[in-house]
Amino acid sequence: TSVNEVICHGIPDDRQLQEGDIVNIDITCYLDGYHGDCSEMFVVGGEDAVDPVGKRLLQTTYDCWVKALNFVKPGNDYKDIGAIIEDHVTREGFTTVKSFCGHGIGSVF
Repeated sequence: TSVNEVICHGIPDDRQLQEGDIVNIDITCYLDGYHGDCSEMFVVGGEDAVDPVGKRLLQTTYDCWVKALNFVKPGNDYKDIGAIIEDHVTREGFTTVKSFCGHGIGSVF
């Protein structure tokens, strides 16, 4: 899990979650030698509890997911999804973290 501005796989501490916190949960499933890694964000107290910038962040990340899904088809390179996400995130006034790669599916984790 990661809370608010924690980038990736934050280590939980003794801080209690507060209304309006954005919590990201990563889940990886392994089956027959393959993994599927995914992530989902939730707002403590529901989406109405987050400020306008947080709402825009949630919408932007959802839009990136939809754009990536629309791109995925035979003949398209999986690596190009990052550029699609980067372009959209930047247009919306947010940034991505260059030090971490995204989630994926495959036999190599």
